[in-house]
Amino acid sequence: MNLVSKWVMSIIGAAGLGVLVDIIMPEGSTKKYIKSIMSIITLFIILSPLPGLLNKKWDYTELFSGKDIQADKRIVDNVNLQQLAVLEDSIENKLSMDGINDVQIKLTAIIDNNVLKVRAVSVNVSRCDIKKDSKTFDKIKEKIKGYLNDEDIAVIVYG
Repeated sequence: MNLVSKWVMSIIGAAGLGVLVDIIMPEGSTKKYIKSIMSIITLFIILSPLPGLLNKKWDYTELFSGKDIQADKRIVDNVNLQQLAVLEDSIENKLSMDGINDVQIKLTAIIDNNVLKVRAVSVNVSRCDIKKDSKTFDKIKEKIKGYLNDEDIAVIVYG
């Protein structure tokens, strides 16, 4: 008989003994004291495994080993989309602070080993009142690569 079943059996035994004492005891002032004592004994029996559990060393790595725990793909995808939206807004704001207003940024990213990696940036400058030549486009490309701290990202400026 393992520890848990012994514990459950002792709880059932204490509860049964309490019911038996309640039936046998005549009505009176001592009955309520006896019931209180039986309740305290039952409580001690219920709480008896706690000292052993609290002093035992727990192996949490076994508890969260990852065998049965998996991330919900929808939540992960939603978080990644939110990260991309925040990054797009951040780039738009940084370009705006550098005097390039009304640009639209669209990021293309992949997930590699559960890490979101930006692969390409599309910059729409059609609503922007800047000089639309290759020198300005190259300047925008360099700024965005600097913001993202990655020289290998493909930046496409159009409009």
